[in-house]
Amino acid sequence: MEILDYLLLVLSLLTLLVGIIGSIVPVIPGPILAYLSIIMLMFSIDYTIETNSLIIWGVAVTFFSILENFIQFYGVKLFGGGKIAIFGSAVGFLVGLFIPPVGFIVGTFLGGFIGALYETKDDNVKALKIAFGSFVGFFSGVVLKLVISLFFAYKYYNIIIDHFQYS
Repeated sequence: MEILDYLLLVLSLLTLLVGIIGSIVPVIPGPILAYLSIIMLMFSIDYTIETNSLIIWGVAVTFFSILENFIQFYGVKLFGGGKIAIFGSAVGFLVGLFIPPVGFIVGTFLGGFIGALYETKDDNVKALKIAFGSFVGFFSGVVLKLVISLFFAYKYYNIIIDHFQYS
């Protein structure tokens, strides 16, 4: 291995770690970065993964990255919220991004609650239920992204072990 290979290996590991962190932090595309870390790893250690596997993983990552954006809104709908609650949840999420570390969670909940409160004509119990649905949807999306990113971490680990064990 040459120096550039080692640099790419380190970069791929950093990309994987940022991908795992991005599964929890909403503005970082965690699964996409974790997937890219596998591709970078292949080039750094001259490892081959079947093209079909790479295509299937890429399609799955793309599909679930798009789906994850709708899960939160589905949670609001599932718990009885309408368009205003969904809008409130989205606005709360966006505002919450600027209040780290948990602003996006609190913002999502509060935005959903305020929107639901308006929709339900000040029915606090129903508004809390809808806001909880917003939180459940958000948390479900995080779990989905984390599972995908950890799958790639598992693959990464196996590739590294396999490569250096037989090198």
